[in-house]
Amino acid sequence: MSGAAILCLVAGAGLVVQNALMGAMATRGAGLTGALLCNSLVGLSLLGLVEAWRSGPGFPLRLVERAEPWFLVPGLLGTLFVAACLYGYRQQGATVTVTMVVAGQLAAGIAADAAGLTGRPGGTAAPLGWQTWCGAALLVAGAVLVLRGRGAA
Repeated sequence: MSGAAILCLVAGAGLVVQNALMGAMATRGAGLTGALLCNSLVGLSLLGLVEAWRSGPGFPLRLVERAEPWFLVPGLLGTLFVAACLYGYRQQGATVTVTMVVAGQLAAGIAADAAGLTGRPGGTAAPLGWQTWCGAALLVAGAVLVLRGRGAA
């Protein structure tokens, strides 16, 4: 297993812990928006400190000079992702939420690879062999089983 695969596995496990803690924050009076804001402020502060150390204190001006309107989209999608996960955890628990998030990510990932949109060298599409389709089918079957087992399907 590659270092990138291990990092992604750890990040996936961290997502469960993150949402459990943010759920606890929300129920202790911070609310959904307060928990999301705290999450974003901590991440933004950490990234700001790292970039200031790496590139110097002038990096915000350099970023603003290069900014384009579509640069806002990833932040909006990231906030949607974290909000949807937090809401999902509170409404249906971690298992169903993670299952649906992974199913959505896999479907979008297959489409993005097939279209060559994932940053591969030269913008080439990734080959989608039978293993990819079998894996996707197994994931769908697993999602159906999880949802039925939780009474959600």
